[in-house]
Amino acid sequence: MTSDLSAEDLLRAALALVATRPVGAWPEELDSLDRLEELVPGTAPKARHGAATDLAEVRGLRDRLAPLVLDPDPGSAPAALSALAREFDLAPVVDSVGGPVRHVSPDPRTVARVAEALVPGVMSAWASGLMPRVRTCGADDCDTPFLDRSSRANRHYCSDRCSTRVRVRRHRTRSSPA
Repeated sequence: MTSDLSAEDLLRAALALVATRPVGAWPEELDSLDRLEELVPGTAPKARHGAATDLAEVRGLRDRLAPLVLDPDPGSAPAALSALAREFDLAPVVDSVGGPVRHVSPDPRTVARVAEALVPGVMSAWASGLMPRVRTCGADDCDTPFLDRSSRANRHYCSDRCSTRVRVRRHRTRSSPA
């Protein structure tokens, strides 16, 4: 994942990764390196040996990022993000004049590639004021986190599909004979 993506794009990638957590009846969804590559492009290794270890480490990072993007404490979240950046020894790098700033880690593990992409992205989201727009879907059967980019910041559902399901359910409840 390149750093020429916006803070919004990187925050969406972090939210997509966080959404793979097992929650309630929902099972673990980060079940392969191919799935990781779909969520955070450019982070999965080409060689697939050690996949179980890689996935376990990425799940650990995901679980540490989750409270920092879903229900962040403004007093402690910035320090926790800074600690993650230090843990992976992330250093800013510019490859050309006018080029984007990338954050790189000397750590060769897959989890470090994911941290390179997402930790600076979440930091940028904090700095640009996007965090108050992170929501969790309001549908009873969905816990998907999403970034509300509506003009009035009043979305309640992660997708049109969830919104429609809730409206249809309400309509059927109101119109069914008692």
